[in-house]
Amino acid sequence: MAIQAIDIAIRSHVGLVRSRNQDHTHADSDLGLVVLADGMGGHRGGEVASRIAVEAVIAALLPAQREDVADDMESLMRVGEAAEFANRALLEESLERPELKGMGTTVVLATFREGRIFYAHVGDSRLYRVRYGRMRRLTRDHSLIQQVIDDGVFMNRHHAREGGVRDNILTRSLGMEPQMEVDVGDAVLEAGDTYLFCSDGLHNLVPDSIISRILRDPRGDLEEQAQTLTDAALDAGGNDNISIVLARLRT
Repeated sequence: MAIQAIDIAIRSHVGLVRSRNQDHTHADSDLGLVVLADGMGGHRGGEVASRIAVEAVIAALLPAQREDVADDMESLMRVGEAAEFANRALLEESLERPELKGMGTTVVLATFREGRIFYAHVGDSRLYRVRYGRMRRLTRDHSLIQQVIDDGVFMNRHHAREGGVRDNILTRSLGMEPQMEVDVGDAVLEAGDTYLFCSDGLHNLVPDSIISRILRDPRGDLEEQAQTLTDAALDAGGNDNISIVLARLRT
């Protein structure tokens, strides 16, 4: 299964409130690889956690991407194993550096391979697909607010927030437990698809309807769209770090 080259645009902004950017991103357009992490755990811990996670994912996935050989099942297993590898790397770092104990991070990552995307995620960083002007979220948040909605306690996020449920309480993240469940998935690629990887600094502030409108043109300039999304989050208050990776099949 050959590598699928992609065009990419990346933005990562500290926002208007935080003093440090605890998000970390990496994307390789030629090798069809994207990873984004949103760290947590003290003034320094989150920044370290997201960096370690991204570096670990890259180390786990790059050899296979460079070899350019893997079938669908192998590709799906590899993205999940990359997240597990990153989790172990964080736990090992915490043991070696006690001052970083309790650090953690979300992660969302994907490989693009000959007509398919293979993705994995832990936490509330998201992956969306925009196709024919319609946007679909491919990941489901591992967060308390998502859980109470799924359990039927509240109808939607607005009601959950009114009920006092905070957006940023995660039920799953890297670096917390040795045994961790990773959600994985895959999907067929089509020409004109745009894939959005983002931290909650975007999706907690900018409604999906606005994100979809910004990304609906499959011929739109990715750099301009990424900047417009960033500006929308800043205009909405910018109370968190904002990280975005846009990916589209190379034509």
